[in-house]
Amino acid sequence: MAAARESGAPAPAVYGRVEVRGRPGLVVERIDGPDLLMLIGRRPWTIVSAARTLGEVHARLHEVAAPPTLPAIEDVVRERLRAADAAPSDLVAFALAGLDKLPSGDRLLHGDLHPANILVAAGRPAAIDWVRAGRGDPAADVAWTRLLLRLARPYPSAPAVVRRLHPFGRGLMEREYLRAYRRLREVDLELVDRWEPVLAVARLATDLPGERAALLALLERAMPQRG
Repeated sequence: MAAARESGAPAPAVYGRVEVRGRPGLVVERIDGPDLLMLIGRRPWTIVSAARTLGEVHARLHEVAAPPTLPAIEDVVRERLRAADAAPSDLVAFALAGLDKLPSGDRLLHGDLHPANILVAAGRPAAIDWVRAGRGDPAADVAWTRLLLRLARPYPSAPAVVRRLHPFGRGLMEREYLRAYRRLREVDLELVDRWEPVLAVARLATDLPGERAALLALLERAMPQRG
């Protein structure tokens, strides 16, 4: 967050580290506003502008050079795959082989950017929830966000209108997100496509309810010889 903020990217300011009852924490700027998902729930007609905000924020984050102390995204994904008990072994092997052919990079990657991780206050967005931050090629980060937009299901606590519109709005969200991103920063979509099945296996390993069938269908297309 500090690296992003110091570079002028949309992130909260970081004021210091603290320890409370033996647990580490950060003192950060309070962003007193709703997230993009909540805004869509309140005003469904703003889905296009929300998707554009998501793309613009992501592109601005990727202009930032990552601190060298952050883990490389390929190392993080490799460890997740090796511990992937919930994913079939042939898919894990397929993903590890694909990962070895992907390039590294030095950009700041958020690691989990989606509409619920962008707060908006006074018309200004800020990316939150940086626990998966890393360094690497922006195509990996774009592939992860695109995968989430395609597959993730709204939480049961999400506004009812978000849950109802999700099957129809996710394609629109994905298209407008990529369009907005590419207006500010070019990304190799062929490289994004190569990252997607690798990250899909990593996602499959978490075994989230409601996603397994869609992830397996995506992976069947990526490796049609399976089965």
